[in-house]
Amino acid sequence: MKAKLIIYRLVDLDQYHKVLVNRALFGFKDNSNNNKYHYERKGILERIPNYRLPKGAIIVKEGDHKKVISILRKHKIKPNVLDISIKQQIFT
Repeated sequence: MKAKLIIYRLVDLDQYHKVLVNRALFGFKDNSNNNKYHYERKGILERIPNYRLPKGAIIVKEGDHKKVISILRKHKIKPNVLDISIKQQIFT
């Protein structure tokens, strides 16, 4: 199966923008009205099959990589994208 390995670095960003990128990719839980209401905001990687590697690397299917790259470029991050081939289904 063909897939894409996306490697990105957040070290050049300040903490505020790092949080924005991680929220856009992975989602977050939101509370309002003194914790009375709870919302789960989904990130792009909750909608597409992926395999998260430690610290700044994600494996996604070949057709879905453009969605992730567009979010990273929106936040002025230049990702490295590598074509890879995987032998078994690793996506959940």
